[in-house]
Order: sequence, then C-alpha cells, then structure tokens
Amino acid sequence: MREWNRAYKDEHGMWPHHKYGEGQRARERRRRQEKGHWRALYPERAAAYDARRRALVEQAQTAEVFAPIDVHIRDEWTCKLCHQPIDPSVAWPDPMSASVDHIIPISRGGTHSRGNVQSAHLGCNSSKGDRAMVDAVMRLGPAG
Repeated sequence: MREWNRAYKDEHGMWPHHKYGEGQRARERRRRQEKGHWRALYPERAAAYDARRRALVEQAQTAEVFAPIDVHIRDEWTCKLCHQPIDPSVAWPDPMSASVDHIIPISRGGTHSRGNVQSAHLGCNSSKGDRAMVDAVMRLGPAG
C-alpha cells in the first residue's frame, strides 16, 4: 500500500485523500440543511446540555434557588460595587442595567446562594470579572 501511495503522489503531486476533510464538511452541511441542527430540533435537550456544561465548567454549587429581583429588592436597587442607584427600567445589555454579582465568584469556589450575591450594574460586574470582592477595586464607578 505504501508503494502505491508513493507512486500516486509522484504521479499526481498529492495524496489520494487530500480532499477528505472538505468532503466531510460538505456532507455535514448538506445533512444539516436537510434535517436541521440538533439544537433546533431538540431545544429542551440543548438547554439541559448547556446548563450541565456550565455547571461542570464553573463547578458551581447551587445552594438555593432565588430570583434576581429578590436580590435587587434586598439591596434596595443599589450597585454594591460603585454604590450608585440602579434603574430597574434599563434593559440588558445596557452597561447600567441590573445584574447579580457573585461576591466570591463561582469559578473560585463560591456558591450560588443569596448570601454570596449582590446587586450590581452590568458594566461594574463585567469590570470586576472573576475577582473576589477583596481583590476587586471597590470604587469602579458606574459604567457607561
């Protein structure tokens, strides 16, 4: 077989299967057009897959279930990072919209519980990143 491959390459200047990947991609595109993507066909399974994947990646420990509105009401609609008021009428993805910030980030071993979350502007929360409160700059100022 090796001899045949060498002879083919010498004659044609390439291996016989040089377009294998291209053919596979074209076949997959045709299959998706005919049948549709699995995420579109099974949205519940896709959502469950995404949730499991996020939990595995973040190694999250969900201590309790709560609604973000409960956190904002508890914190009196005040950003705990910049100490400015949060306007409830501003919608995501505006940097001044409301978001829930984990004091000890989930990626650093924090839990998803009421005791570990606080209200924050989306921009302030994004600026804080995955740093813990003691590591983050406390006076970020409102984003925008």
